[in-house]
Amino acid sequence: MKAIIVNSGRGCRLNSLTSNTPKCLIKVGGTEILGHQLRELIACGITDIIITTGPFEDQIKSYVRKNFPKISITYVRNRKYKETNYIYSLWLTHHLINEDVIFMHGDLLFEKSILSNLLKQEVTSIPLAKNLQLPDKDFKARVIDGRIAKIGVDIFGEGAYFCAPIYRISKEHFLLWMRKICEFISNGRVSEYAENALNELSSEIEMHPLYYNGFCMEIDNQEDLKRANNQIYANNRIERKA
Repeated sequence: MKAIIVNSGRGCRLNSLTSNTPKCLIKVGGTEILGHQLRELIACGITDIIITTGPFEDQIKSYVRKNFPKISITYVRNRKYKETNYIYSLWLTHHLINEDVIFMHGDLLFEKSILSNLLKQEVTSIPLAKNLQLPDKDFKARVIDGRIAKIGVDIFGEGAYFCAPIYRISKEHFLLWMRKICEFISNGRVSEYAENALNELSSEIEMHPLYYNGFCMEIDNQEDLKRANNQIYANNRIERKA
């Protein structure tokens, strides 16, 4: 099992916090977002990791070298990060994948239980939250007949659930996704979400929902950062009391 973390964006919505620092090195609960992610991956036995980068690649490398010296990291730099979305960054990893994959967005915070439950699945699976109010800006998924039919930010209504962008994808399905991404890139569709390419394969790839309860969120702006800090500090207080 290999993990891919896409960290090639600029994080502009965090304003001055990301002027000279990549979003993944913003601290939440006293620890960098990337540190939270790598800690959970390692705890679940995944140490073969690809990180895509854009601006501030040297800072990311230095952080990992200092704090996680024993894990194997392959860096893939998206030099066109200013004019592309992470679909292009993901395409740049195509020659490195020959196994099942955990794919995640680089600004995602999640509880270990979500990742560990994903790894127990033998099929392509995506975490969904049944009891969470649908956010305006984050990814949602539509479930039809027990399968995920579409993932996107503009999905609401019946059968729609918050979708945590941390996916467990079989090798076969990942290679299908990558071929579709190659079509997008060839046609100049480099600014779209990679999930748009995945949606076009919904008849070929069975995406199974994995419903969860617990903390999981993306950090897009200052409001998200404040909410995540409050949640992590609250969780730490509960754990200390226990």
